[in-house]
Amino acid sequence: VHDAIDYQFLCADSELAIEIRNGRDNSLVLVEVEKEEDEPLGLSFESALMSRQRECATKCQFCFLDQVPKGMRDTLYFKDDDWRMSFLQGNFVTLTNISDEELKRIISRRVSPLYISVHTTEPDLRAGLLGQPRGAKLMEQLKKLHDAGLSFHAQMVLCPTVNDGVHLERSLQDLYALMPHVLSL
Repeated sequence: VHDAIDYQFLCADSELAIEIRNGRDNSLVLVEVEKEEDEPLGLSFESALMSRQRECATKCQFCFLDQVPKGMRDTLYFKDDDWRMSFLQGNFVTLTNISDEELKRIISRRVSPLYISVHTTEPDLRAGLLGQPRGAKLMEQLKKLHDAGLSFHAQMVLCPTVNDGVHLERSLQDLYALMPHVLSL
């Protein structure tokens, strides 16, 4: 179990076989559980995600967090970009900090819908807007989500003369081609 997403996915069944490691002698104990499907096990963890929240790897030209005045509370400066928080709380993410393996896990765990900051579907333009070369992989990632039947909400920050006009038209066409899995823009 890597995190809260795995925990929720793996605990959804009505019958579970759970191996628990005994802290005293390091032995394994098998516990069989019967419960209603999707009924929670009632376990709580030190952190809601069961792991560290993932930070943004981009340097967006328009990042509103870069505009927060100095001297505010620390949490206002944390740039999260965690697909798990996207699914659990509706946070928008760029998908620039996930590996191909992580995308496979999203698909295998049926994580849907996600909330994705698109900004543009043109690879080079998106990489430039985000200040992150991995930003160019977005359409490849969205197509994999689409092909797996997973849905997402999209957002775009429009920067005059940068990603509007013909660039916006292309992005709208690209996203339209992914219907019905694009839930909103």
